[in-house]
Amino acid sequence: MSDLPKIGIDIGSSAIKLVELVPAGKQWRLVSAASAPVGTTLAAIIKEAGMRSKRAVVALPEEQVSSHVVELPMMKDDEIEQALEWQVEQYIPIPKDEAVWSWEVVRRGEAGSGSEILLVAAAKTLVETYRKKVEEAGLELVAIETELTATARAEVKPGSPLSVVVDMGAKSTDMGIVREGQLIFARTIPTAGDAFTRAIETGLGLDHAQAEQYKNTYGMSDKQLEGKLVEVMKPVLTVISGEIRKTIDFYTTKHQGEAVKMVVLSGGAAGMPEMVSQLSASLGIEVVMGDPFAGLVMDEAQKKAFANTGPYYAVAIGLAERQA
Repeated sequence: MSDLPKIGIDIGSSAIKLVELVPAGKQWRLVSAASAPVGTTLAAIIKEAGMRSKRAVVALPEEQVSSHVVELPMMKDDEIEQALEWQVEQYIPIPKDEAVWSWEVVRRGEAGSGSEILLVAAAKTLVETYRKKVEEAGLELVAIETELTATARAEVKPGSPLSVVVDMGAKSTDMGIVREGQLIFARTIPTAGDAFTRAIETGLGLDHAQAEQYKNTYGMSDKQLEGKLVEVMKPVLTVISGEIRKTIDFYTTKHQGEAVKMVVLSGGAAGMPEMVSQLSASLGIEVVMGDPFAGLVMDEAQKKAFANTGPYYAVAIGLAERQA
């Protein structure tokens, strides 16, 4: 573990979340966590929260990152690098010289079988935009990674069963297969929290603010408003659960004998009341709410203050936990 504190920066579509962690033995201690609406400067949030670290890790939006699992024959790491240099443009939607890309081995084959490589790429212009935001706040950018990689680190620890992590934001839902704490497959769909709000607006004839309030207060509970709320939101949930099932089926079809045992929820929209039970019923798989704060050293005041905000801060916590 790095012996230096870090700030994890999650710039979402509707809010910016920051978390500062410092090492505490083999764990991390929470210094502070803060959020503000998009448009607020990082410097202002850092000052308000009293954060002192100058080292930062930032996440790129999953929907603007290209992730692919590439199958290659057995070879050494330097040979993998050379092979990908020739092949990378087959897997990314932009020219190689306009992209920043990296890779890691997610399954190293034994003799006679190939290896699986997770290839991740993003536009140089996107990376530079985020770098500039961080440096304008007076911080040193020590690493950049994807939102889902950070979420997986924060919520699915080594030793957990084969899982799907599902991060429901405002504009999109990111989902990925996680094995032994490592993200090995990722995809994004454009259906998330805002879609639930629009369904309430349309179905119940409410304005946006009231629909948002109903969603956050009553969620997927069929005992509220005579079940009308869950009735109008059910089609959105059906879309999301169907895409989770597709993700699971895609992976297990390619990896016979492996079975996904758990779905871990994260993101602001995942915190809706009864989301866990409704999604579990739809999928027929155990669904749990991720709690990235669970492994952190916290005082009693912090535990109370952040008791119900785990899904909201998962990306920022995972970023700050990165060994960089």
